[in-house]
Amino acid sequence: MLRIVAAAALALVLAAGLLRAAPVEYEIEAPGPSASLKGALLEPAAVQVPVVLIIPGSGHVDRNGDSPKILKASSYRLLSEALAKRGVATVRIDKRGMFPSAAAVADANAVTMDDYAADVHAWVDAVKKTTGAGCVWLLGA
Repeated sequence: MLRIVAAAALALVLAAGLLRAAPVEYEIEAPGPSASLKGALLEPAAVQVPVVLIIPGSGHVDRNGDSPKILKASSYRLLSEALAKRGVATVRIDKRGMFPSAAAVADANAVTMDDYAADVHAWVDAVKKTTGAGCVWLLGA
């Protein structure tokens, strides 16, 4: 009997949208100068959770932390998955002019630090709008 009650309670919680069965990943966009910036939002199996924006470091590194032909460690993706298991949503992004965000600017080599700062502001706004989060934590790699 207790199992039936627990299963019914879980079904009600799931139906109410308070929990998901597993983390879910979505494509997310932020406005860029010439086209949208692209990223991935990984939400854990709970709602109203903290959100971390993972900002990739210098060089030719994609949203997962990989560099074509050089590095296939997926460090950002693995970090994102580990945080989701602990109830933290993450957004992994591709830098302006690279990978799926290539169309956002004509020359990725001409992007400045001010441009990247503007992109982070655009990402924070997009993440807040998409998730409803009041705060977005920044994690620079």
